[in-house]
Amino acid sequence: MDTSANTNCTRLNLGKVSLNNVSERKDKMRLGMTLTSNPKDNSFVTCGPLWSYECGSSYYSTGICSRVNESFKFSKTISPAFQRCETYMDIMIVLDGSNSIYPWYEVRDFLINILQKFYIGPGQIQVGVVQYGSRVVHEFTLNDFRSVEEVVEAAKTINQRGGEETRTALGINVARTEGFKRGGRKGAKKVMLVITDGESHDSPDLQKAMEDSKADNITTYAIAVLGYYNRRGINPEAFLKEIKYIASDPDDKHFFNVTDESALKDIVDALGERIFSLEGMNPNGTGFGLQMSQAGFSSHIVEVSL
Repeated sequence: MDTSANTNCTRLNLGKVSLNNVSERKDKMRLGMTLTSNPKDNSFVTCGPLWSYECGSSYYSTGICSRVNESFKFSKTISPAFQRCETYMDIMIVLDGSNSIYPWYEVRDFLINILQKFYIGPGQIQVGVVQYGSRVVHEFTLNDFRSVEEVVEAAKTINQRGGEETRTALGINVARTEGFKRGGRKGAKKVMLVITDGESHDSPDLQKAMEDSKADNITTYAIAVLGYYNRRGINPEAFLKEIKYIASDPDDKHFFNVTDESALKDIVDALGERIFSLEGMNPNGTGFGLQMSQAGFSSHIVEVSL
């Protein structure tokens, strides 16, 4: 070999092979265990059969393959058996922040606790929050954050906006028409969570708001906080009827009521379980681990190829 010749070597970094918009796990994916060359164009396909991605608490090991051209550039990457997660959801939380909510920290703690139940990340859950009273404010949008830790930190900074009125229909409409469009994803299941402590001041608008939500295929969970009523000895019958109307059918799956703000923490687990469930999930909430493993797969070059 002529050591005087100029030679340049560039690291290919095959280990950086990735798919966009998934919560992937690349450690120990065994990239190169399958390697197939194409003499027609001097390209080759390399695969990592144990590449996996997260869906809730389960890992789906479908494997990943990349085509590398004759210039040693990646031209395409696929996961042969990739399936969309059951947790592919856009969730809008509609939070009553009117003056009657007290104490606010109990509501904020509930928000933090329920967010910690969600599998937030690329290809899984996105969360946005609007707070309403007399007006509506976007606290953060669906694509502002990409991890549970980021969303929780943002929730800790949400302060009560206040307001003399509880305009629930307005809050729902803003979440539907604006919230789901700010970072919403095509094909994601739309879920709305409404938390309020009193009858709406814009109740004539509720029927249209809920009809529009249903038409947009939004599943709505509604929580009635009875603290204001219990503190003043007021009959909550009309309020509960309104919140049941807001909740999607059937009520026993989508409607909750708690005695006061401090009791919100008691429904976190049940609410989280109802909002989503995973195929292959054990009753105790643990996943199977490596699902759909492709440890033995191989690749072959055909006329219509990767």
